[in-house]
Amino acid sequence: MTARTRWISLALGALLLLGAPAVWFLSQPTPSAGELPDAMVVEPTDDGDDEVDAAPEPPTLEADRDADEDNSATGEVADDETATQTRTRAPKPVSVSIPSIDVDGAEVVEVGLDENRAVEIPDDVHQVGWYNRGPRPGEDGNAFMTSHIDSRTQGRGVLFDLRRSEPGDLIEVNHEDGSTTQWEVVHRERIVKGSYPMEQVFRFDGPPGLVIDTCGGPFDPNTGSYENIDIVYAVPLGADYDTTDLAGSATN
Repeated sequence: MTARTRWISLALGALLLLGAPAVWFLSQPTPSAGELPDAMVVEPTDDGDDEVDAAPEPPTLEADRDADEDNSATGEVADDETATQTRTRAPKPVSVSIPSIDVDGAEVVEVGLDENRAVEIPDDVHQVGWYNRGPRPGEDGNAFMTSHIDSRTQGRGVLFDLRRSEPGDLIEVNHEDGSTTQWEVVHRERIVKGSYPMEQVFRFDGPPGLVIDTCGGPFDPNTGSYENIDIVYAVPLGADYDTTDLAGSATN
């Protein structure tokens, strides 16, 4: 092998070594995309609560739960413990589809809070958990869903490619009464664990929204978990992003 041939071989080898990581890097989505409409933005407050991973609960939670049991046949629940008025609840979600990332009718199961007041995540990575202490999809505030990104024994989770969601992507939620609501992704962001935007995600009033998250970013073998969380925000399909119009689309 001549010196020239050897040099060409080394150069090609270097290009291959450098090229594969470069292609991988360029194929990765940006950490964030799009932005939230003004009507859905919640300014954080400093209330001295150190439980950054503790999910808040709506102030009418107990009344709604009691009334749900008493009025399950009518679909009406009390607004508060005095029960002077009633409001119609949206039907519960039973499955979700996100065609752009090949999520097709993933089963949605109800989840609550664990002993640390963090939202539970289904053990089955092919299921999506809906936080049943918050709004249902279509009600005022954000309906929240979550799932594990993967599992050592089960493989990739149903939301493995959530990080690839882009503004404009369609999300379809099927409900227990056979109806379907359609949503449009408006914002995706990657946050570092420990800096979760609790007040922004767990919003219990204002225009209806849908928030879905899963773990993401680099995997830390020392902790056995991923370093980041990918969060996707969506609004009802066709809703105007203008504050007035979006607020007017809320379900009462």
